[in-house]
Amino acid sequence: MKLDVFLYSYNEVYQVVNRIKGTALFFARTTKKIPAYIVHTMFMNNIVYEENILVSITTLDEPFGLTSFFKDDLAPGLRSFEIQMGYMEVVDIGQILKEAGITGEKGIFYGLEEIYTRNVLWKLFSIMKKLAPPFVQFHDLPSNKLHGVTTRIEI
Repeated sequence: MKLDVFLYSYNEVYQVVNRIKGTALFFARTTKKIPAYIVHTMFMNNIVYEENILVSITTLDEPFGLTSFFKDDLAPGLRSFEIQMGYMEVVDIGQILKEAGITGEKGIFYGLEEIYTRNVLWKLFSIMKKLAPPFVQFHDLPSNKLHGVTTRIEI
């Protein structure tokens, strides 16, 4: 969903829904296009926290380097945070968030895609994707706060 459409719906929901106390982190590739799992979580399930932070991780074309910063306050209770890292960097996302003052989050949400297909080549890709660890496991985020939201993609 495009950001402007998302913000319109978010502002409507944020005003009327009973917000959960605390902070939630939502991982997204970019804030220009909001992943379907965030839209579903917030608008269909009414899971909106007092403070919602969209976290995006960008891999740079350089091997090393690490910066992190708050990009924008998108709406009341909604901010974006970006981590930019070199392609050879091994980072501790929890530590980066802590250094940015993001502590005490109650929930960390991330999206997973489940691929369903009858095509043999896509099935092979689907099996490889299932065998690879999700990025949250790779980055060792606290498992007691993680909420994976699965989206089924039919090809």
